[in-house]
Order: sequence, then C-alpha cells, then structure tokens
Amino acid sequence: MIDYTITTAILGVSTVVVILFLIKKHAFYVRYTFWWFAVCAAILVFSLFPRLSDVLVGHLGISYPPALLFFGAILMLFIKTLFIDIDRSRQEVRIRRLIQRLAMLEAEMAGERKTTVREDR
Repeated sequence: MIDYTITTAILGVSTVVVILFLIKKHAFYVRYTFWWFAVCAAILVFSLFPRLSDVLVGHLGISYPPALLFFGAILMLFIKTLFIDIDRSRQEVRIRRLIQRLAMLEAEMAGERKTTVREDR
C-alpha cells in the first residue's frame, strides 16, 4: 500500500503540472498562478514533513492535528473567495464604463451620420 506522504506529494506535483499546462494553453490567467502554486507548496511541505502539523498544533493550542488542516483549508477558501469577489467587482466596474463609452461613441457616430446626410442633400 502506498504511504500517504507519497500520495500527497504526487497530488502536489501533479497540480503544478496541470497549472503549467493550463498557462501554456492560455486557459489560465497568470495572475492566479501564485495562489495555486502556494497551495501546491503547502501540499508538498505537509506531505514531506508530516510532523509539521503536530508542531504547529502544539504552538497554536489546537488539540486535534487534522483540525488545523481543515481550518487552514477553510481559511484559504475564504481568502480566495474574497479575492474573487474583489476582482469581479473591478471587472463589473470596467465593463460598465466600457458600455458607457461605447454608447457615447455610438451616439457620436449617429450624430455624425445625420450631419453628413444633411450636407449631402
């Protein structure tokens, strides 16, 4: 049977490979790679040093070591969701501004067409 440290190390390395593949195919925005590489690094660190969670739990005063991993995962998901909402809000503002600019340009072009049609007559 395969040891869990090897399984989690394979998981971390395969995630890095998948992210690099997605970047190469332009299916993944480079801005988000730091986040996923940090997740992969955390997976690799905890897989290569499984006793690290026991040490951290002792310093943080948590009595059940796997609870630290769940707490860390939930915290990371919360932070990721926050960053996604911030980015989405920025994008919505940019899209709204682009729509307004497009409407102004279309109105300006329609006004120019009317003046050129009147001048031709």
